[in-house]
Amino acid sequence: MTNDAALADKGVRQRLIARSVWVTIPGTFAVIGGAYAALPPIAGMGDVGARLSLAARWLVVALLPYVAVCCTIAGARFIEGSHNPVAGGESERLKIHCRVMQNTLEQLAWLAIVVLGLAALLDPAEVRLIPVACVFFAAARMLYWWGYLQPGTIARAPGVQLTFTLNLGLLALALVALARSLVAR
Repeated sequence: MTNDAALADKGVRQRLIARSVWVTIPGTFAVIGGAYAALPPIAGMGDVGARLSLAARWLVVALLPYVAVCCTIAGARFIEGSHNPVAGGESERLKIHCRVMQNTLEQLAWLAIVVLGLAALLDPAEVRLIPVACVFFAAARMLYWWGYLQPGTIARAPGVQLTFTLNLGLLALALVALARSLVAR
């Protein structure tokens, strides 16, 4: 079976995707936890406004992959002459960039909402998680983009898994922090 024919088989794709889960999910928690433990607490985070300001600044870093793919799409549209996105003249590569852009925007919205919530809910010593999460997100999205451009697009799986594990983990943490804040009242 050729590589393309193998990837057309649902079972083969599922096995390839499942194989990376054993590294990406624990790897996400290990990298985030290790970076969090290595960073000292950030001074001056006693005020909620300071924590929200920190989150807003670091979300700019998380935005960088989205900006990069948007600029890539703009350049590709100009060079290819596919200026009208509804006319259907895009190359397959441009279509992939557009999919990456859409998915990155969706994941970025999730990250931004959760990070802003965490900024308000975490203790001052815990907010060092925010820069770690934003840098990790940017790296995971770049890996996703790279993987999507590989033959068969199956290599995007680790980037998807890293991003989803991060966002789901942060959402769970935000819900725990929210419950903790409600009980403390």
